Amino acid sequence: MPLDELAAPTADWPALDRSLLGEARPAPATFPLHLLPGRWRGWVEASSRVFGSADYLAHCLLAGLSGVCGAGIRIEVAPHWREPLLLWQALVGGPSSGKSAAFARVRALLAAVRPVEGSSDSAAPAVPVDAGLEQVDTALGGSSRGVLLWREDLADWMDEARRRPARPAWLAGWSAGPARIGLFSQECFAAGIAGTLTPGRLSRDGGGAGFIDGDSALAARFLYVWPERGGAPSLADPGADDDGVTALLQKIADFAGDRATPTVVPLDDAAIPRLEQVMVSVQRRAHEADGMEAEWIAKGVPTIVRLAGLLSLMEWAEADVEWLPVGAAHIEAAHELWSGYYLPQALRLFDRTGVAGCERDARRVARWLKRVHVPEISREDIRREALGQAVNAEGAEDVLARLEAGGLLRPLPATGSAKGGPRRRRWAVHPQVAGGSWRS
Repeated sequence: MPLDELAAPTADWPALDRSLLGEARPAPATFPLHLLPGRWRGWVEASSRVFGSADYLAHCLLAGLSGVCGAGIRIEVAPHWREPLLLWQALVGGPSSGKSAAFARVRALLAAVRPVEGSSDSAAPAVPVDAGLEQVDTALGGSSRGVLLWREDLADWMDEARRRPARPAWLAGWSAGPARIGLFSQECFAAGIAGTLTPGRLSRDGGGAGFIDGDSALAARFLYVWPERGGAPSLADPGADDDGVTALLQKIADFAGDRATPTVVPLDDAAIPRLEQVMVSVQRRAHEADGMEAEWIAKGVPTIVRLAGLLSLMEWAEADVEWLPVGAAHIEAAHELWSGYYLPQALRLFDRTGVAGCERDARRVARWLKRVHVPEISREDIRREALGQAVNAEGAEDVLARLEAGGLLRPLPATGSAKGGPRRRRWAVHPQVAGGSWRS
């Protein structure tokens, strides 16, 4: 919750560094549903009335669509560059926030999509739940296009995936590349992922395996959604056109090829210069960033191409035309979705969790101060209570210096020990933090 900006100013205190309080960036906008073609958008709008928020549903719908396509449809950017339509999607939120329910809603649509007549596929697409690498590989044997893995806890997945020899295979899975799994090799290991994350599992300071700081190369391939709390849900008949959207998914599934001989969708002539402009913009953003933020942005161009491909297929499925190339409008819409929605979501999440060392510890202490509302603290309070003795005395000094620089703490005059020992050092906590002056 943000500080109450309407509170009276506090004398003699510097401005608070809001990045320490998780408020450096404003809350991102809701999912831009206007970018989805009509019948798809109508389904999300109608279905989301029960959930109170469209973000999770729209995010899951894109994951489901990418699962239908997998590596069976590739977007040809250049003769040597063909992108599979695979996405890795992370739904972030607390318990009972609607994450799993949203995917279950989309999973019901996918279950109704039937394999192409004459295909050896047992289902289209294969959706293993909470499976490991070898189980996903087995499921891939029953799907000619790819697998959409659903994980109830992506932090557990990260703990498994970042270990050798699993890590190279999962990295290949995002690109539908060759992978070695156990004693066998896959020429095209195509694995989309959708799953949930609770805020406490995002980083190691939440306890257990952390997701963001588990393996930055893996974490940088995910699109994140951590929406603000939605409006009041409605249990009235939403009138969502499940049969209609299933028919659209079926049309796309029938259009797809397989991993060995995919259907290739090209960019039209107008899309190529627009994508070149996007590439320059994304590369500049990546060069200006650092750390996890830079790694995530560096995956922006292939992600934008994949989103553009999915948007073009959604439009084509509603149209009465034989085929539809990826046009400049699809590139523009995908760039708007990435830069205007997914990028702010990721940056806000990284602000809260994707930091290391002293900065991460300082933010953890800031969150603790917001909870306990104490007027002053000692170094030992920092070490023992806020950080659980995760740092030594020198580390605690670094954290204190960062909190002083951020305006959360101010040193008090040292007092002498009753027995003539070392002087006691304490720090005053900013009154707005100590007093719990927050706006809900």
